[in-house]
Amino acid sequence: AKKHVHHAYIFSGPRGVGKTSLARIFATALNCFQGPTVAPCGKCISCIEIAKGTPLDVIEIDAASNRGIDEMRVLRENVSLSPTYSRYKIYIIDEVHMLSQDAFNALLKTLEEPPAHVKFIFATTHIHKVLPTIQSRCQKFQFNLVSLELIVRKLKDIARQEKLKIEDTLLYAVARAAEGSIRDAESLLDQLVPVMLQEGSNQDILSFLGIVDETSLNSALEYLFTKDLDAAIALIDTMVNNGKDLGTFSVALMEHARNLLLAKVSPKNFERIAGIVPQTKEYLLKLAAGAQTGAILNIIDSLIKVRELSQRLNTARIPLELAFIKFICPPQRQEIAPDAAAIPKAPVPPPAVPELKKSFSRITQAHKEIDAHFEEEEDAQKNSTPRAPKDVGVACANDDVLIVEVKEKWKEILSDMQKKRAAIASHLMLAEPHTSAGAVVTIAFAKRDYFHKEIVEGNKNVRFIEEILSGVLGRPVGVKFIISDDVQSPTQVMPHDQFSAQAENRNGQQSSGAHADNDFMNDLLDTFGGTFHTES
Repeated sequence: AKKHVHHAYIFSGPRGVGKTSLARIFATALNCFQGPTVAPCGKCISCIEIAKGTPLDVIEIDAASNRGIDEMRVLRENVSLSPTYSRYKIYIIDEVHMLSQDAFNALLKTLEEPPAHVKFIFATTHIHKVLPTIQSRCQKFQFNLVSLELIVRKLKDIARQEKLKIEDTLLYAVARAAEGSIRDAESLLDQLVPVMLQEGSNQDILSFLGIVDETSLNSALEYLFTKDLDAAIALIDTMVNNGKDLGTFSVALMEHARNLLLAKVSPKNFERIAGIVPQTKEYLLKLAAGAQTGAILNIIDSLIKVRELSQRLNTARIPLELAFIKFICPPQRQEIAPDAAAIPKAPVPPPAVPELKKSFSRITQAHKEIDAHFEEEEDAQKNSTPRAPKDVGVACANDDVLIVEVKEKWKEILSDMQKKRAAIASHLMLAEPHTSAGAVVTIAFAKRDYFHKEIVEGNKNVRFIEEILSGVLGRPVGVKFIISDDVQSPTQVMPHDQFSAQAENRNGQQSSGAHADNDFMNDLLDTFGGTFHTES
């Protein structure tokens, strides 16, 4: 049982954390002539060939470049061949999630019935993209990001071996830029050496590598908390003139503000959590002592919005400057009424003529909207109570005086409505003033005209009717609508041909007699702006 080895493994985790490197080490341990062993000898032919990168029995495949079914068919044909001199023939497939669906299916057959001398080691950064049927046949190992302290320790070992003198400030900056990836850290260190030989400053070196130096970050926080807007804007100008990426700077400043927040809320664990150099640690602790937690949170929140806006606008300068200005000089809440006469009116485009094919679909949609409107209004009316207009001050002393006056001026009221919204006037032609109570007039519809009552009871329509009534009567008046058996549905309060002629003018064409007599269709035309079309 001690020497039992599974036939397939999956190493998953972020990039640059050693998945492929460990796969090679594992292959060395399996094929060592002294093994399988956790301590390969490094002297046998198998260990030597793997170290040189020329092993015959360890085959590395990049799935990103060999993702098709043809490559997997070749692999299936070759797995039956015995290893040349090693114990196992080992296939290391990097980025296995890049294989196509057909390639996965071809590989699955081999995993189901693997030869005893074949082992598979898969490496992937996206384990969720690997088929569950593949995962279920493999032993899985999850790799995590490398801690900042461990990366710094590794970089110091490399610098010591190469006899390089590198300040801790630079090493910590490189480690933070690597974001937990040993490979990225080593790559940045390799780029760092030629620049250091030119004896540039730390700021120049980090700028060359595209890393934001902590001096600029500390200065930005200082300007924000001391309310020095001129210096803050000048810092942004300097960075732009020096070719710095403000998007990278805003992200680095957000992380730096996060470190400041940790120094404020958890000073005991600050160094372990933040992982920064001692000099910066001391500065942030001093700054946190005099800063408010809410102010730090506002900075972080503003920088998060800067990040989002810079991605949408493809520029970070304006969002970053606005964030600095809003934090240092918060706008005062005050309402400034502009001069209405000084504001030009926007040009109104001429109404577009609807296409013939769209006219019937618009009428169908109008019916759907009316049905939905009625359902909402019916639910609302069950729990609602009649209301007086907001501007009503003192109720009328005599209710009979108000209703008598409304009845006397009813034709004038309908005429004013017709000039502004003929559709509403056509509905009220079927109603009549009924009673009044205080400053509220009750208008009654016959039972068969319930549809028209529902139309005029919309909030916007009620406000319009109240405005007309108040204008004609010279004082604020409210309105409510009822169904009454006493109403005989008058139809000739206003000459019908007048409404028909105006409907024809609005439509811009001569309506047929049948259309003119159809009040319901005229209402649809006025309410939804449709036109009649006839097919020849």
